[in-house]
Amino acid sequence: MQDYEKLGVFYLGREYDLTANQPKDDLVLYDSKDLTTHALCVGMTGSGKTGLCLALLEEAAIDGIPAIIIDPKGDLGNLLLTFPELRPEDFAPYIDPTEATRAGCTPQQHAQKVAAEWKQGLADWGQPPERIARLREAADVAIYTPGSSAGLPLTVLRSFSAPPQSTRDNPEAFRETISAASASLLGLLGIEADPLRSREQILLSSILERTWSEGKDLDLPGL
Repeated sequence: MQDYEKLGVFYLGREYDLTANQPKDDLVLYDSKDLTTHALCVGMTGSGKTGLCLALLEEAAIDGIPAIIIDPKGDLGNLLLTFPELRPEDFAPYIDPTEATRAGCTPQQHAQKVAAEWKQGLADWGQPPERIARLREAADVAIYTPGSSAGLPLTVLRSFSAPPQSTRDNPEAFRETISAASASLLGLLGIEADPLRSREQILLSSILERTWSEGKDLDLPGL
């Protein structure tokens, strides 16, 4: 197979022969420089949209390109499932016991089968264990879960902690921090506020400015 690592492009797979109904040897390589603004992935259910997006994100990570992913369906958390050694015990925690029973085997046996299938499948597409290790080493993947403790929880309350002294000493940065915090809270309340004329925005900004100027933190009850 062609050594695509030296080409500085994203490896997305191989071309497909629709007549022969099988993949060709020609690689599908995408120049990452073309992804400068927006991209849209369109296709019917089951056509491989998620798989394509995962491939793009993995290739970007290998090249040191960071990504912020908004994932309402929870599909892209699979980016964390990178097992360079492809051992059965790596897959075992994610095996569905019911699926193993339907296959007529124990969860451990099913994990061995799944690991072997993944190892062979990745090898068929030119993805050696060393490349999986490169992905794991290149990417620090974290899942943030607002309103849930399933991942790394997020909270808006930290927005009301007093900014550092360096920010408070910079009038422009201080105003921007106050405006952003006020607008964020009003946005959560469903209030579209004009920062210059909204009574709510002006009130919140005044409270934050006075309190933060004294180096004091605020919380929702305090507000």
